[in-house]
Amino acid sequence: MHTIAKRIHNITPRPMDVTFADGGTVRLTVSSAEFFQEAFQAEAESEDGTEYRFVSDGDDDPVVGARERDDGGWQPVGEVTAVARAEE
Repeated sequence: MHTIAKRIHNITPRPMDVTFADGGTVRLTVSSAEFFQEAFQAEAESEDGTEYRFVSDGDDDPVVGARERDDGGWQPVGEVTAVARAEE
């Protein structure tokens, strides 16, 4: 299991801070996090209501995220480099 994917799964459904490779961080609440053999996918919402999706194909593949655009499409955000339980 991918370490970051496992961390997202373990923190769900509590809020978490997700950090991307570009250094950007967003606070999310994950509504769904599932493993399918080695693959992982999750859906989350930020504090401002923006929807996010995360995927990974397995241990050697990074967890990457995308956010929903206003037109209904998805904009890649990048590789997830860290996940931490949000301080409440």
